[in-house]
Amino acid sequence: MGGSSVQKVLKRLKSLREELALRQDYVAGRVGVDRTTYLRKEGGSVPITTDEWIKIAGAMGADPSYFFSSCDEIKPQPELAPRERLLLRLYRSLRPAEQEDFVCAVYCKCRHIRRKAVQDSLKLLRSEA
Repeated sequence: MGGSSVQKVLKRLKSLREELALRQDYVAGRVGVDRTTYLRKEGGSVPITTDEWIKIAGAMGADPSYFFSSCDEIKPQPELAPRERLLLRLYRSLRPAEQEDFVCAVYCKCRHIRRKAVQDSLKLLRSEA
């Protein structure tokens, strides 16, 4: 694979990770490497093995071929981490009024966090109310 092709694949990898708001240390943990090593792999200075591509794809809820495809298929959704599943189960176990209180508490707790992904999610959360 030529240099520009590799860069396109790595750009697709980074773009999807950012779009899904996945942290590098989360993906690194799923791959079985430390964050610094993952950063070098995502940046192209260290090759990504076939096994690692499969693990990365799993962490992002994607088919491994997605990264190498030239077409823009529907973006995959990541599988939920155990804590995310617990939060979802908690939310679903609440009555509607309690769900509203839960959402308000999350909004109040997170509104001062300035990361774009957090702010975008809070805007969506507020617009759903």
